[in-house]
Amino acid sequence: MRNIVIALSLLLSLSLFGGGGVVECQAQTQQKRVVVLDAGHGNPRPGKVQKQVREADYVLDVAKQVRQILATRTESLDVYLTRSCDSSYHATQSVDNRMRAEFANKKGADLYVGIHANAHQKPTVNGCEVWVLTLNEKLMNQNDNVAARYADEGDFIDAKDLDRSSMGFMMALARQLENEPYSRYFAEECCKNMSSYGLKNLGVKAGPVFTVLYYFEGPGVIVELGYLTNESDYNYLTSKNAKKEMATAIADAIISYFKALDGNSAEVVADVAQEPQQEAQSEVKVLDEGYTIQLISSMHSVDVNDYQFKSYKGKVRELIGTGKYKYKYCYGTYSTSAEAQGALKEVRATFKDAYVVYFKGGDIVKK
Repeated sequence: MRNIVIALSLLLSLSLFGGGGVVECQAQTQQKRVVVLDAGHGNPRPGKVQKQVREADYVLDVAKQVRQILATRTESLDVYLTRSCDSSYHATQSVDNRMRAEFANKKGADLYVGIHANAHQKPTVNGCEVWVLTLNEKLMNQNDNVAARYADEGDFIDAKDLDRSSMGFMMALARQLENEPYSRYFAEECCKNMSSYGLKNLGVKAGPVFTVLYYFEGPGVIVELGYLTNESDYNYLTSKNAKKEMATAIADAIISYFKALDGNSAEVVADVAQEPQQEAQSEVKVLDEGYTIQLISSMHSVDVNDYQFKSYKGKVRELIGTGKYKYKYCYGTYSTSAEAQGALKEVRATFKDAYVVYFKGGDIVKK
């Protein structure tokens, strides 16, 4: 499998049955790993179109940012894009996906990462997920149940069309036995990273036989960034920093994956994108008692790094109050009401309903 050395026991559980483009060539040495980033769809198939967002355009921007981040953080990877513009390999989607797999195979890819945005007929469905290949009979038969999710049905192979006695199926089965634990490890890392930006973590999925994963010879996944058909996910994915954050989540997973396999083969440098946030947090004066500015309240606990906190993400504290919406999310701590009121005007530019409350310890209390 593309010279991968099994170096660690962290890929522990072998849950085997659980579950034409333009490229830029770079000099390659034997020491370098090869990653292929596949931005889904491309003209004439835009993927899911939701309001002003075309999936094909969105995921291409993310893929390019992943490559850029990796280029600045490690010299141990050769990274290729299956496409660099709004194009595809073939007019037929199933053929197009097979050709993408062949592209990755010819590059000798150690990891294939397909990047997509999700859609569902139910607008309440939301969250990020990552799909891996499975040839488990029961899970494959779920194809019919998930077909409505995909803008292009050629993205996966109908289980009824697979000849279980064919040499091609036997080879694909052998590849799954070899690759699945690696694919799952990367998928778990990617889900964890994406959810750190506020998306619901739907976890690692297996069931539909994705065409590109079926024909690809190494570890590979399909990353679904979120549901464009869900209002919350859509609002996040179209926010200012979402593309960079999703690209960072994927790039971090790629680096972690190869570090786990190779020890120090990836020369990881400090993630400077996190430094401003850390500095901002250290500047916030924290008191055990005093005044604070309540941004929102919720029936359920919310991650303080959730995207809805916008520029205050990571600088918010969870306090407990009374009533149905007992979880209170607050910014800043102030010794006097006057200090808090002075800061309130700026906060209201982002949270118009914000107001000053009094707290003691971890609770909102009456003064």
